[in-house]
Amino acid sequence: MVYETFLELVKNSLQDYLGADFHLMLQSIQKNNGLSIEGLCIRNGQEQAAPTIHLAPFYEAFQDGQPLPGILENILSVYQDSRLPNSLNLEEFSSFSESKDKIIYRLVNETANQELLKDVPHISFHDLDLCLIFCLTIQKSEDFFLTSLIHVRQLKDWNLSEEELYQTAKTNTPRLFPARIRPLPEIMKEMARNAAGEEMSGKELDEFFDCAPLSPPIYVLTNSAGTSGAACMFYEGILKDFAACLDSDLIILPSSIHEVLILPYSSSISMEELADTVFSVNLEEVPEEDRLSNHIYFYSKASDKLTVSFTSSSPIGTMNP
Repeated sequence: MVYETFLELVKNSLQDYLGADFHLMLQSIQKNNGLSIEGLCIRNGQEQAAPTIHLAPFYEAFQDGQPLPGILENILSVYQDSRLPNSLNLEEFSSFSESKDKIIYRLVNETANQELLKDVPHISFHDLDLCLIFCLTIQKSEDFFLTSLIHVRQLKDWNLSEEELYQTAKTNTPRLFPARIRPLPEIMKEMARNAAGEEMSGKELDEFFDCAPLSPPIYVLTNSAGTSGAACMFYEGILKDFAACLDSDLIILPSSIHEVLILPYSSSISMEELADTVFSVNLEEVPEEDRLSNHIYFYSKASDKLTVSFTSSSPIGTMNP
């Protein structure tokens, strides 16, 4: 069964099951780095808005032999888990005065998002091939947050300039999503502990991991949510303070839109080898919609400037194997 036929079958089957009180619509959603995904929006008559469910993973499961009834049940489960609370009033986001404390920014690749940038306000850093785009934080809790991308038409309705939007987000983003810098081995150990649960004791984890410090040391910069945390690079003073703490210039590797890796600068480090590593990891390990850049960035402690130190020959938007 071809993908388009599967989409229509899922939509019609769920419509028959849910009944006339529900409105189902297939729609294409523009994602980061020029990607577009097909999804299903399920909304009953009482809901102001509803998230769009990405259907490609369910199609892959169908191709692998999972029966359609089980797939439909899983989609409904995702819908139930993703529903917005009834108490949420979207009308409060229609004015800038009600929304200003919830505006944040995210960091994306500029070259790979040219189509998206035509329709969203943004602040470009052309020499870095990066730009900041803006979102409204619709809902935020300890383990979940929901955002909505701000479009040009919204900025016009608010009678606001891009610079005013940027200054607002510049205040809110570090407040709502504080930066976190931790050694890479510490994070890897924590991930292993979470994956193992109670099956592995702290002593066993210590024996499993080589506790010797990395040389050179590698640190992970992200935010408290661990999502869209690469934007922390542009938090005021974050690189300056960390460079002062290490008493060193910094090399910054764009791991993904969610985090960056930071190394203290050393003349013995090969920037070309680092660039090749970043390119390979982006191509083989990082989902395309999460890729940030193939550039290696350099932060100068003396000048307080971020520049491109080295780059792969392929831009982020043309990373096809």
